[in-house]
Amino acid sequence: MKKLFFLLAFLPCLCFAQPRQLTVKEFLKLSKTDTTSYLVSGVVSRVRSTTSGSFYLQDPTGTLLVYGLSDPAHPGRSFQQMDILKGDTLTVLGRFTIYGGNTLEMKDGRLVSKAVGPDHHLSFFERLDRQPSFKGKEGQEGVEAFKEWVQAHLKPSADGAKGTVKVRFVVGRNGGVQEVQALQGGTRAMREEAVRAVNSAPKWKPAKSDGAEIRMPFTIPVVF
Repeated sequence: MKKLFFLLAFLPCLCFAQPRQLTVKEFLKLSKTDTTSYLVSGVVSRVRSTTSGSFYLQDPTGTLLVYGLSDPAHPGRSFQQMDILKGDTLTVLGRFTIYGGNTLEMKDGRLVSKAVGPDHHLSFFERLDRQPSFKGKEGQEGVEAFKEWVQAHLKPSADGAKGTVKVRFVVGRNGGVQEVQALQGGTRAMREEAVRAVNSAPKWKPAKSDGAEIRMPFTIPVVF
């Protein structure tokens, strides 16, 4: 009876044992057949993709690519909603995998804890290596210069209507204006002219983050 009581008391410990904590170096040396999930802690050295939820986690022993991060505490929460930035300290739980035969990574990692880094106190533009610029003006000044250029090259709408059209566009990695779309406001003729004017704009100097040019969306009002 005593043996049975001891076994029953010990079973919860077996079922709910804490995952083992590894360094990055130890994690990267795991066998590809190891399906156990391990804890790894470190500092985010670079966010690779907010779409796939992938980033690089660094500790004193090395750097680990974490792919497909999720937040078990908030199911369905996107990577962008997790608000993870370069400089944050994270503990993640996941298993070792090799992608494409040579990329060592943690696949489908789960967020265990997060301590925010200094970048959270900066504005979006301040976190960039280089702010986007138009006609030599950076950041918000560049946006204002672009709005002025569009207004100066805007023609009266075909139906002579007046008002404001809200236009969204993306400055691509090469600086070109892309994906121009009239979101709301105005008549059909006004929206068509607003899109034409924005599409005809010269290139920007694109923003740069983590050493690479990045795409950046903007929304501006176009006034007739």
